[in-house]
Amino acid sequence: MVTNDELRQLALELPEAEEHPHWDKPSYRVRGKIFAVEQPDGATALLKMSLEEREAQVTLAPDIFSVPEKYATLAYVFVRLDRIDRDELRSLLAAAWREVAPKTLVKRYSNELLR
Repeated sequence: MVTNDELRQLALELPEAEEHPHWDKPSYRVRGKIFAVEQPDGATALLKMSLEEREAQVTLAPDIFSVPEKYATLAYVFVRLDRIDRDELRSLLAAAWREVAPKTLVKRYSNELLR
């Protein structure tokens, strides 16, 4: 189980990550691009993810990952924070960060993110 405070901590550990409001919810961005958004329920986060990876995650762990209809064509997935462990979330946040960060920034920090 991961709390919103832990989500915030993990997200902001990523290079150049910043927190900004998004529709009255905390979002985490790199150079202005969103890679994660806390949800008001306190138990869910929205993460950037390729459509292929999203399909795989939802298929393998539907109790953790879901896609509401309004996000069907967007490359985001809901993650249940109360059903995921910290290390897995850290990995998913790093992957989400890589999805939106400029390639030069990803290249600069790729070794750190693989740890």
